[in-house]
Amino acid sequence: MSGVDGGPWSFPPERPLSESHAVLWSVVILASIFDVVTTMVGLGLGLAEGNAVARAFVATYGTTGIGLLKFSALVVVAVAWAAFEDPRSTAVLAGFAVVSLVVVALNAVTLAGL
Repeated sequence: MSGVDGGPWSFPPERPLSESHAVLWSVVILASIFDVVTTMVGLGLGLAEGNAVARAFVATYGTTGIGLLKFSALVVVAVAWAAFEDPRSTAVLAGFAVVSLVVVALNAVTLAGL
């Protein structure tokens, strides 16, 4: 581990943003926004949160807990992306993007069925 000398734990991380990572970050951020919005809409309509961790955040912090949970997850993704070399950093982004897109799709299907 290094500090200010530009090592993997320097701040801000000195990591070039490849085109594929820029696309994946765009998907991660947009899917995260849609996840929060569709979840809040569903909760507002009286639906229950399906994820036990998210349910605990909602019980503790209200609907803003969804945003807090998603922000926390994005911080973990950003730290992992900055710490890992390719292809692990790509896998982190792609994995989070896929999971987020699946959740958004499930939320959208659920809301469409109301």
